[in-house]
Parts: sequence; C-alpha cells; structure tokens
Amino acid sequence: MADHHHDEGFHQHAHEHAGAPPHKHPHHHVTDPAAVAHHHAHTTSFEALTYTVSPLHSLDARAKIVAALVLVLGVVGTPPLRLAEFALFCTLLLAASTIGRLPLPRLLARSLAVLPVAATIALLAPLQSSGGSWNATGFAAAWSGEGWVVAWSILSKAWLSACCMLLLAATTRTADLLAGLRRLKVPGVFVMLLAFIARYVGVLADQLHSLRTAVASRAPHLRGRELTRALGSIAGNLFVRSYERGERIYAAMLSRGYDGALPVTGATRVGTAEVLLVTTAMLTAAAIALY
Repeated sequence: MADHHHDEGFHQHAHEHAGAPPHKHPHHHVTDPAAVAHHHAHTTSFEALTYTVSPLHSLDARAKIVAALVLVLGVVGTPPLRLAEFALFCTLLLAASTIGRLPLPRLLARSLAVLPVAATIALLAPLQSSGGSWNATGFAAAWSGEGWVVAWSILSKAWLSACCMLLLAATTRTADLLAGLRRLKVPGVFVMLLAFIARYVGVLADQLHSLRTAVASRAPHLRGRELTRALGSIAGNLFVRSYERGERIYAAMLSRGYDGALPVTGATRVGTAEVLLVTTAMLTAAAIALY
C-alpha cells in the first residue's frame, strides 16, 4: 500500500475501506503540525471507479483507448455475431472487469442504457432489409425471414460496444483519458471540447436540478400544458446561465494563463503490459472477423 506519486505537493497512495477494493486519488497533506489533518472525499458517481487500484487502471491511457477502439471496430465491422463469438467477447469483457476490480452489476446496469435506442432501430431495421411496408403484414413478412438476424446484430453490437466504452471510462480517469487522446494526435479543439463537457456537465445538471426544485417548491400543482410552459422557461433560463457562466470561466482561465491547452501531470509509458493489451484486442477482433 505504499504506492506514492508526488507532484508539487500533491501525491496519491492506495488505501481501502471495509467492503471496497483498494483505491487512490490525488491529495496533499498539510505541513503545519497545528493544522487539521487532510481527509479524502469519496464520490459515489461512476467516476469513482477510476480511482480503484488494479492492473488495468495502471495501464497507459493510450493503450486502453486503442484497444477499446479495435474491439469496437472488430464488432461493428463484421457480419452478425454467432453465439460462440458473442460468448468469446463476453468472456473477454468479464475477465477485464474482474482484473479491474469493477462491480459487474453496476457496469451491466449502465450498459443497458443503450438498449432502448438500439431496440428501436432493431425493430424497424428488418423493414428496410426486406423492403416491407409500414403495416402488420409488412412487419410479419420482415420478421419471418432474416429479420431476427438483423435485430440480433444491431442489439448485440450496440451492447458490446457500450460495454467496451464503459470499461474504458471506468478504468481511466478523465484527465488521463484526455491526455491520451492528445498524445494520440487527436485534434486539440476536439479534446478541449471533451474536457469542458466532462468538467461542466455535472455543474449544468446541478443547475437544472436546482431550477426544477425551485419550480416544484413554488408551484407544486403545475400539470400538463402549464408544466410544459414552465419547463420551457427553465430551459431558456438554463441556457442564459450557462452562457454567462461560460464567459466567467473563460475569463478566469485567461487570467490564470490559459493558452488553449489544459495542463497534464504524470508521466506516461508504454511497456509490455500495454503491448499485450493491444495485441489481445487485435487478436480478438481478428478472430471475430475470420471465424
């Protein structure tokens, strides 16, 4: 548990609590003996999983990004998955989540969020493939042939792709993920936009919640059209507040020396483990494509 990293007073070391895996996050200790000792803030959000201590978390972000993209391309760029291929991919993802000490039920619950959208597309896709019409007879004709195969292809590929991206997000901190994208030569404007979205989407969500709470406390009996009109006012208010907050944040960043690129701390390395991860992803994608 003596994993330390020092950088301008900030460091991190592994620690654990009852019923939770070891984790670590940046902090600093107060040097004044009379001052109160530091304490850790443990968030309950999905991002808290990125602070877990595991072999998968310690890998370089670039290797994890490349591996995830290779797996996603291997899934979406091949014909419909057979049961053996689907089982192979699920086994690989299960092994990765086990190595990463990630809570499997929580990951599964998050991954199911993509199914409603994928199910809607899967429901209508057989019509396009069979040239059916928008009626009961057309649906029956579309689903009686290759419709099930098309629907299975869409659902399985969407869910497996979501699982790959969730594993990447759960094992890579936001700062490391953005730094990895920058080192992979992703355009700086795109990385900067992702950085601001990641940092302030929670702020905007809290602002929206506070506005909704204000409306509910002042007019709890609003229903139907009146509630819709109130929600429209909330959306406009949120847009104005977001615009003003963005201007204040940008002015504050300029005053602190912002030059278009966010600072990155921590050294990067690509070693044997990173090469093994990318190789495993490439072999898995090749096996699915050639099976």
